[in-house]
Parts: sequence; C-alpha cells; structure tokens
Amino acid sequence: MMRRGVFGSAVLLAAPVLVVTAAHAQSAGSVRGIVRDAAQLPVANAQVSLDGDDVHLRFTTDANGTYTLTNVPPGNYTLTAQRADFQPVSLQLRVVSGPAFAQDLIFTRARSDASVTVTAPTTGTTAQGYYIDRVDRGVLGETPIVDQPAVITTASADLLQNLQVKSFRDAMHYMPLVQFTEQQGPEVLRPATRGMQGSIAQNTRMDGMAMAITGANPMEQYQELQVQNGLGAAMYGPANPSGMFDFVLKRPTDAPTRNIYLEQDSSSVGTIYGDFSDRLGKHKWFGYRTNLLFGDGTQFVEASRLRRRLGMFAFDARITPTTTIDAHYSAYDLVQRGYPGWFTYGPNTAAGGTTQNPAPSFVLPAAPDPRVRGFGQAYAGVNLTTQSTSARILHDFSPNWHAAAGGLAQRLDRFIDTPVNVITSNNGDYRQSLATGFAPRFGVESDLGYITGILRKWGLQQDVVVASEGYRFNQYAYTAPAAASVLLGTANVAHPVIFAPPAAGLPKNTDLRQSAVVHQQGFNLGDFIHFPHGLGIRVAASQDWIGADNYTWTAATRTNARTSGSNKQGISPSASVLYKFGSTLTAYGTFASSLQQGDLAPTSAALVNSGQSLAPYRSKQWEMGVKSDPRPIAFTAALFRLERPFANTVAYNGSATQTIFKIVGQQVNFGAELQAQGTLFNRLLIDGGFTALNSRLNGTQIAATDGKRFVGIPGYRAGLYSEYRVPGVQRLSLTGSWQFIGQRPQDDENLHTTPGSSTFDFGFRYARTVHKMLATLRFNCQNITDTRYYSTIAAGDITGTNASSNVAHIGTPRTISSGLQLGF
Repeated sequence: MMRRGVFGSAVLLAAPVLVVTAAHAQSAGSVRGIVRDAAQLPVANAQVSLDGDDVHLRFTTDANGTYTLTNVPPGNYTLTAQRADFQPVSLQLRVVSGPAFAQDLIFTRARSDASVTVTAPTTGTTAQGYYIDRVDRGVLGETPIVDQPAVITTASADLLQNLQVKSFRDAMHYMPLVQFTEQQGPEVLRPATRGMQGSIAQNTRMDGMAMAITGANPMEQYQELQVQNGLGAAMYGPANPSGMFDFVLKRPTDAPTRNIYLEQDSSSVGTIYGDFSDRLGKHKWFGYRTNLLFGDGTQFVEASRLRRRLGMFAFDARITPTTTIDAHYSAYDLVQRGYPGWFTYGPNTAAGGTTQNPAPSFVLPAAPDPRVRGFGQAYAGVNLTTQSTSARILHDFSPNWHAAAGGLAQRLDRFIDTPVNVITSNNGDYRQSLATGFAPRFGVESDLGYITGILRKWGLQQDVVVASEGYRFNQYAYTAPAAASVLLGTANVAHPVIFAPPAAGLPKNTDLRQSAVVHQQGFNLGDFIHFPHGLGIRVAASQDWIGADNYTWTAATRTNARTSGSNKQGISPSASVLYKFGSTLTAYGTFASSLQQGDLAPTSAALVNSGQSLAPYRSKQWEMGVKSDPRPIAFTAALFRLERPFANTVAYNGSATQTIFKIVGQQVNFGAELQAQGTLFNRLLIDGGFTALNSRLNGTQIAATDGKRFVGIPGYRAGLYSEYRVPGVQRLSLTGSWQFIGQRPQDDENLHTTPGSSTFDFGFRYARTVHKMLATLRFNCQNITDTRYYSTIAAGDITGTNASSNVAHIGTPRTISSGLQLGF
C-alpha cells in the first residue's frame, strides 16, 4: 500500500504542474495519411475532413489515396473520410505540435445502395505497408518509433487479420526479430528476443499491465502486438532482458464494425468468428466491442483434437470530452489433444560421468514427420483456460499532457498431461511417458498508472513521464500430485507406437494450494530532452521493489505455511543519446541496467539454501543503431551486447556433502539486427528482418562447457514477408514469406548441431462486393515444401551438469488455411 501511496502522492504533486505546462507550445502541426478500403488498396478521390472547435479543413485524396492537412493547431478533432460508394468512417484524434501526425483511414463497409470500384495506383506512393510509425499510448507516450532509442517491432491489426493469425506462435512467425521457446505444447510459450528467454509474467503486458503468457492466448482479441527488444526495465519495471511484449486489446471503434469470419484449417478444423463494434448515445459517448469465436476439429495428426472458444467484451464511456473509462473481460478455452509430444535428450548417465567430465550425450535425431501418430497420443495433451479482466481511466489534461490508471486481473487454469519422448540411444530409441506435475494455475493482479507530457522552455522540448506499475503473481500446486510421469512404453523415432491409455487411468491430481507468490512494483521516471539541431538525450530509471514468498504444504495437518522468501530493492537505469539527420533518419546509442527476480533454489536436503530465492539479478545492455522513416522503406539496424548472470548448484565452502545454489557465471549475447518495412514499386509490401547472434556461457565452472555456445540458439535467423498487389485485378494480393533458422547447438559442450532449415509460405487475398457486403477471401499455405524441422531446441540445464537433459519440439508440417470475411 505504501508504494501505491507514493505514486498517488506523485500524481497530486504533479497535477498543478500539468495545468501550468499545458499552455506551452501551441505551434501548428499537420496530419497526413492514406485512405484505404478493406482490402488495403488506396482509395482515390475520397473527401477527408478535419473538424474541431474553430478548425474545419478539407482535402481530396490523390491517386495513391494520400492526404495531407497542414496548419493544424494542437487540439482534439474529428477526422472523417467519405466517398460515394462507401459508408463514411471517422475517428477522434488529438493533434500535438511537432512531427507530422500520421493517421490512415480504412473503409470497412460499402454503402448499401452502391457497388464499389477502386482503381489501384499507377504512380509513386508513400504507402507504409504494415509499418506502424508510433507505439500505442502508454508509458512511452506517443513518440514516433523512429525516435525511440531501441529496436521496436510490431504486428499490426491488418497483418494479424490478413494472415488469419490465431495464436501467439502464429504472430511470431511473421516477426523475424522475435523468437519463442515451447514449454509443454504449441500454445505454452515463453517469448524471447536476442536469444534471451522471457519469464512467465515479467516480460508480457496487456495494454501495458502485466499478464501471464504460458497459457491460452487468442490473437483474435488483440488489435496489435508491440515488442521492444532487449532490456526495458527502466520504463516498464523489473524484467529480464528478453524484451517487452505488449498485447494491445481491441477497443470500441468510432465507425460501426460488423464482421463475420468463416475459416478452415488443415481441412477439418472449422471456425466461426464474429467481431462487432459500435458507439451509442446522443453524442456517441458509449462504445462496445465484442469478439465471439468457436472452432473445433482435427488438426494435422489423425485422431487429434483442437477446440477453441472465446468470448471477449470491451466497453468504454466518454464521461467528458477529455476523460474516458474503459473495461474489458475475456474468457478463452483451448483443448489440444493428440499433438506430438516433446523430446528430451541429454547425457548418457548410465555410461557414467562427473560434473567436471560430463558423459557423452545422446544425439537428437533428425526431425521426424509430425503428422505420424505415436509421437503424441489422442487422449493426451493440454486443456487451457484463461480469464482476464481489466479497467482503466484515461484523461487528457491538454493536447500535450495525458494520464492513465488501471488494473488487470487474470487467471490461467492449466491441465497438462502431454507425452514426453525421452531419447535413450543414438539410434532414435525413446521411451514415452505422460508428464504431470506442471503448475495447474497462475493468477496475476497488476496495476499501472502514468502521466506523460511535453515541456517547452529555453528552446528545449522535454517529453517527461512519471509512472508506477507492478504485479502480484500467484502460483499454485496440487496438494496431492500424481506421479511425476506415467510410463506408456518404448519405441523408435522411425517407428512410433500408438500406446493404449494407462491401465490405472490418466494421472489424477486433487485440490490446489498456493505454492509461491512473487510481487514487484516499479516507480518510473523518464525525461527525453530535445536539443536544437537534432540532438536528443533520454534518461529513465525505475526504483524497483521485488519480493517472493514460498509456501509448503503439510498433508497431515492440511496446512499451507510460508517457509521462505525474500524482499529486495534496487534501481534499473537507462541512458540514451540520439541524433536526427533531418526528419527521417535517427542514430542512437543506449546503455541499460535492469533488475529481475532471482531464481528459486531447488528443494534438496544437500542444499544449504534449499527452496530460497536468490537476490535479484542485474543484466546489462549496450546498444547502438540507426533508424529511418518509411520513404518508401523504414529500416532499423542495431548492434548490441547483453550480459545476464545465471545460477547453478556448486560445492559449499569446499564441502564434499553440502552444496549451495548461487550465481556462478554469465550468459553473454552479442550480435546485430536488421529490419525493413514498407512498400516498393507501388505494389510490393515487404516486412523482413535478420539477426546475427553469438550467445555464450562464461564461468560455468565446468571445463567442458565454459565459453561454449548456448543450446538451441542459432547464429543466424532471417525472415521476409511480402505481399504483391496484382495489377489489372482489383483487390487481389499475392502473399509469401520465408523463414530461416541457422545451425543450433544441441548440447552444452557443442559436440553436435542441428542443421539450418528454411520454410516457405504462399497465399492470396481477394475482395469484392457481394449483395452489398464486402467479402474478402483469404488463403494461406504454411511450410509449402513440407520441411521437417525443430521449432524449439532448448537447454534443460544451462550449466552442463551430467544430470541435465535438453528439450526439442517438432515444427508444424505443411498446413492450409482458408477464410471468408463478410463485412456488412
């Protein structure tokens, strides 16, 4: 309570400053953008109007659908686009002085009494494709991405919709600078950037508020996904260096939205999905948005099962012209049965070996065909349910000063009994068991409050932010857990076996208890100073409080008592220098130091700190890069170095019987990232990225593994998505993508590697008016060459002890999806 009180006091103290500074800098700005139809083609001769209290501007779009409105004073406006054969579309926006404000408009519906004819452009265009030029409003404010001293990648609403993205894994397929590690199935993921794996809740946000990621997460309820690569604790609170992933929820739209989607995947999974939104009331003061989804069928493995059910409801109320209250609730249920289980492999412990001289490891076999039954079982898999609720209040003190406060509550229920295939020889032999004992429930309660604004004095502009955010993460366990695994039988990768269910039935667990609570809060301050002649400095810091409580269950007395814990604090700072070469090119350098929750020591009688939390880890990052605006291509290039400590069990003060779990070394990742988004030759949209990465472990205290490459992290990754708007055929687009993963070390000693692999996708999209409805047909074939590969190779123990085992998940085979969208 004291920490939130500190933030509340800061808000009260800052309020007079906000009122005073609102009068600064009323110089005129501009608004520009592109008007498109639902198929993303530019709309010429559309009438664009901008209306405020004393401002009324008009513009007619050119052949490329572009418009530009100049001499716009700062303030709140209604932006509207109209054309005779479309229903008008309008939205509210706030214009501030400074760089041009970019806002595209999309006609979602044809007029009920008109047929639509749109001429594709034949001359040059500044279309941005799927590029987003500004991050969503939050602790970073509304600063253009080109002015952010970090690599930021996005998946826009158009991209998510046009590629029929259904899961977080699908979204990352089209974000080449983002990776993931599968946990217990294709939906249970931990995201990563720059070779650093994220945690369950530290690195993921929903509208800026902490959420858990290792559960069911439907992409249909999100407007877009924003990712800041690398360290972000200075602005977001304590986090590990895997990046910050912000899922932006769909919210009520100013123009009516009525879309029904009929989709089919793998020939037999049918999905029906509705997305509806409108505003009600005399002055459109109340808005709603609902997304309802049901899908069921058999996936690419015979006798498998995929069922998805989503209900998402969002509301907002504009209680004053400058104050909005919004809320959302969603419930998502996912059942996946019969999918391939994962493989574990590692040291041949039967052949002996010591900590200093690990035994030879089994080799991971070539990736098998995931469509063959036997790697999973029809009765085994995951049942996941996620419920989320959030509420926020947003207030504009002026066009330049904004505030928000909100909270989120989330519950993830997880029943997991996925098959685990343990490699037992270098000939591909394995034994299969049902794995149980995974955390059956997570709960998250998070908060966020911030004030952002602009100060102008002495010829300088300062973008300032005061924020507080944190969360309480609750983990649960079974009071009477089933056996850690249930053996089904043995087989060979070349000849998998369909095993009967266990004679004693599937594993059963009873009752839940709270096993651990992690709580953290960060108080954030940031200042971005714009000097004359293009120089800028951004400094930010987060005062962080991190705590953990661990609980032990006593079956005899049926009591759950706190047995250990920790409370730590520290500061996560960052500093950046930027220089703008004109208005479209920025160079920057950044240093950041970030705290994160320390690991929990294993439970063992030999450990002197058994079950205790370690002190928070501190990671460091150095980065330098250059960015440009889309003219016609936006690009980012960055060099970086990341350092993160890791812990392991080692001898305690030279004892032969006692051990201690402590920090022993560092993971060091350094490399380069390239990213490009935009439009070439008027018709070719591209979105691509490339990462070169060297990831090594130093100080493992094991000669055979010290200084070796990190398991599963390739030296090179690349991806390219492209879309070609076919000339002469209105609203027809061809799509294609390429994903490349380089060689990956299989083991801590780097004795074996998995070869690199490439996958290719192909598809098309076509739209036309049918009975006064705009119908859009989409088709996509992923992994068109049916390449067999491992989507995940990951370390089981990053320090190379002879008891460790690594994990691998099979990649998805060739799959075909098609869909029909009806907008009315």
